[in-house]
Amino acid sequence: MLLDRSRRSDRYLEWKVRAFSVGAVLGLAGIYFNDRWMTGIAIGVLALGMTMRLLPGARAGVADELEDDELEDEGDEGDEGDEGADEDDGDSEGPDAA
Repeated sequence: MLLDRSRRSDRYLEWKVRAFSVGAVLGLAGIYFNDRWMTGIAIGVLALGMTMRLLPGARAGVADELEDDELEDEGDEGDEGDEGADEDDGDSEGPDAA
C-alpha cells in the first residue's frame, strides 16, 4: 500500500546502502565505546543517507526508453542470417514428401 513496487530502483541505491551500513557500524561502535563523537559522526552519516533520497534520479520515461532501446539492440543481433530460413522452396523432404 505505502510502497510503489512497480517503480524502478534508483541509481543511488548502492550508495544509500553503503551510507546506512557505515552509519550503523559507527553508531554501534560509538555506543559500545561510549564515544560521543563517534555516535555523532554516525548520526551525520545516517542523515546523509536520508538526504540522498532527495537527489534527482532518472526520469521514468527516459529510463524506460533507454531500456527499450537496449532490448531492441539485443533482439537485432541474431536476425541477420535468418532472412530466408522460413521460406518454403517446394523441395522439402519431410515425411509427406514421398
